[in-house]
Amino acid sequence: MLQNVNQFYSIAPMMGKTDSYFCFLMSLINNNITIYTEMMHSEAIIRTNILNDYKILKNFSNIKVQIAGNKPISMAKAAKKISELGFAEVNINCGCPSKNVIAGDFGLILLKNPWIVKDCVNAIKNETGLKVSVKTRIGIGTEYNDDLLNNFVSEINMSGVKKYIIHARNGILGKLSTKKNLSIPPLKYERVFKLKKKFSRNKIIINGGFLNTLDFKKYKNKVDGIMIGREAYKNPWIFAKNPITSQQRVALVIKYITKLKKLFTGKSINKNSITHLQNIFNSTDGAKNWRKAVNFSIHNNDLQYLLNYIKSS
Repeated sequence: MLQNVNQFYSIAPMMGKTDSYFCFLMSLINNNITIYTEMMHSEAIIRTNILNDYKILKNFSNIKVQIAGNKPISMAKAAKKISELGFAEVNINCGCPSKNVIAGDFGLILLKNPWIVKDCVNAIKNETGLKVSVKTRIGIGTEYNDDLLNNFVSEINMSGVKKYIIHARNGILGKLSTKKNLSIPPLKYERVFKLKKKFSRNKIIINGGFLNTLDFKKYKNKVDGIMIGREAYKNPWIFAKNPITSQQRVALVIKYITKLKKLFTGKSINKNSITHLQNIFNSTDGAKNWRKAVNFSIHNNDLQYLLNYIKSS
């Protein structure tokens, strides 16, 4: 079963969640699972050292960098920087429905402008040897139009893209918040299965609403993979080798905190790196007190407190 998990499942890009620290935490749980980083704009990658935090990882082979933008030159420059650090794949965000993203003419709006995505892919490939994948949704608004997604894939296929990750919901622009766009538009898995039948030579991965890694047999003949988002963050143990004992979980968390202590010696602690631990013992005895300890550690910038707490529990 573990081999099926590693090959068939992946973790979705989530803003503020799938950062370098969460990727490192997941590498301790399962160093073979594929993770997509939080969305990073191409200009942020070019102008800042945003990627440097990922050097905490020894192996980038399972980490895919999600980039956003609509300017081929900028996307290519960002991809070159990504490639030089040792990553092997970039994923272009064509699915984010947030107001700020849409105002910048990237994200989900690109579903209507596949030629822009194709130009970006070509620019990236001319500058690097990176693999390129694309993530989008099944449609825009409240209407369902198969042609929109079909034309999108057909156009971008001309640039040589092989892999598409499809969130099986429409995105509703302007009327819904980004958070509500994750739950209110209904899931339409059949639309993704239909896309796979039409584009059988493409690798089609489905995203949206999956809560575990137990559905391989159910979906293996319908799509090429399943991507899990929020549940992966709430309960990362679904990707662990089975069975995993409570003692093993504790040992893993101690290893993670110890690494953070070394990393932040003489530096300010990145609070996100600790926040990732809030859910780590959900549904177990002492989970509430653990969350209190994590919050105390965050507010007091004190990793040693958290380390002492877990060792004494």
